[in-house]
Amino acid sequence: MFTIIIPSYNEENYIASCLEGLLAQVGLDPDHGIQVIVAANGCHDRTVEISRSYETRFADNGFTLTVLDIKEPGKTNALNRADQAAEFEDRAYLDADVVLSPPFLAELAEAFQDDAPRYIGGTVDIPRSPSWATRAYAKVWLDLPFVSEGVPGIGFYAFNARGRARWQEFPKVYSDDRFVRLQFKPSERRKLKASYQWPLPIGFVNMIKARRRWSEGNNELYQKYPELLVNDSERNNSVGNVSVILRHPIAGVVFAAIYGFSTGLAKFHSPDQPFHWRRGRV
Repeated sequence: MFTIIIPSYNEENYIASCLEGLLAQVGLDPDHGIQVIVAANGCHDRTVEISRSYETRFADNGFTLTVLDIKEPGKTNALNRADQAAEFEDRAYLDADVVLSPPFLAELAEAFQDDAPRYIGGTVDIPRSPSWATRAYAKVWLDLPFVSEGVPGIGFYAFNARGRARWQEFPKVYSDDRFVRLQFKPSERRKLKASYQWPLPIGFVNMIKARRRWSEGNNELYQKYPELLVNDSERNNSVGNVSVILRHPIAGVVFAAIYGFSTGLAKFHSPDQPFHWRRGRV
């Protein structure tokens, strides 16, 4: 058995779809006993109310659903508070706007049987966006070696008990997924065949804003934990990325523009700014 943690900040438009995706899982034993924790963090919308309305349905489907109404802001605070409430050492972390495909948890349960320290990701599927700029970015991004061949852990990541022993609390960093991934050597990472839907921001400007925050998060992580770079074998600066852009010339121009603008803007981020919840989706 394992625990799924869903950090949530004002997710009233997304959390129901996320929870419905968990209820739609197939291949699990009727008494699987999976624990789900929604860590509602500093919310001032209906995230908590909507999540708690699912408690009975989750119990009827073999889950234990716990909803934490955390007043203090900060995603890593939500992760740490949820960790304290977790019943199992094998854990998965799921963004509130992500929807898992029906066979996902059954395959994840099998992956948790590995005794070696293990970091687990899934296969990313980006829903078709109404924005041509977002579609162009997604077309190139999904084809990059970092995504197609690696285990990026964006929107979802998991690790077993032996892997979790490598650090204490989640530090105050924006890129918690990369912080966790870099605790593991590439040979210790496993990618599930099962997919999950992870939505990108809609529109050219919103993509730049989100991509800037991702870049700021990566820069912050490298500054605070440079020792983790030894495990960073999937950085987006390889010749393979250039070949992907050239393979999609029109979409590649859009991708390069978003990536270039956002990376440049990220250089103006002040490391003295206070830590707060930031999301990749706009």
